[in-house]
Amino acid sequence: MKLSGKFKDLPTIWVIILAFGVALAGFFIGNGVYRSLARRTVTVKGLAEMDVVADTAVWNIKFNRVGGDLARVQADIDSDIQKTHAFLTDNGFEENEIQNMRIQVRDKYAGYSDAQRQGQDNNDRYVIETGVMVRSNSVNLVDAVSRKMGDLVRQGVTVTEDYAGPIYVFNGLNNIKIQMIEAATKNATAAGEQFAKDANAKLGKIQSANQGVFSISSRDQTDAWSDNEKQSINKRVRVVSTITFYLR
Repeated sequence: MKLSGKFKDLPTIWVIILAFGVALAGFFIGNGVYRSLARRTVTVKGLAEMDVVADTAVWNIKFNRVGGDLARVQADIDSDIQKTHAFLTDNGFEENEIQNMRIQVRDKYAGYSDAQRQGQDNNDRYVIETGVMVRSNSVNLVDAVSRKMGDLVRQGVTVTEDYAGPIYVFNGLNNIKIQMIEAATKNATAAGEQFAKDANAKLGKIQSANQGVFSISSRDQTDAWSDNEKQSINKRVRVVSTITFYLR
């Protein structure tokens, strides 16, 4: 081995050791640069949305009666239940879609002594509250009939707490989850590729991924009231996937 400069006077073995050390240092420096580049990442989000239609409706029709004769009040309630059943079946519902709710009785003077009840107005002593629940997969029928409640009121049924209307439920989330996750992942990948292009890099493998939570909202949110997803037949399902990619 020929030596020049300041290495002339060094024994050959030391020159070999020195050369090996320089090469090893170069390897570690290069490997460190590679690892540093491998640690470059970008985190992007991918959104997927799908419009769906509710497949189940739950509609509670509540009413009450007030009076001083408990038996008479109960008879009026029985009549209201019959009228409500007839109203619903006449408008297309099956009996197996209709269920009576529990009856609650309130005595205005419960706990009063006989002396305390003397002179009290008994005309409104008893209040009976009950209702009828409709559960149906015919969501459009429920929506249409719920807008005709005036017909029932005109028959003398004192409808209460129906201002919110029916509740509409979408039960098919599991059937669209995979499709939506694929779409969200595709959108996130597209965003990552665009970022890599802008950064003069290439998109690498996935470091980590978070599917996010599925949310369901009203499709047509025109005001604060319409934002109530439960009162909306037409809904929008949304999921955001967060993915971290390596950059090359």
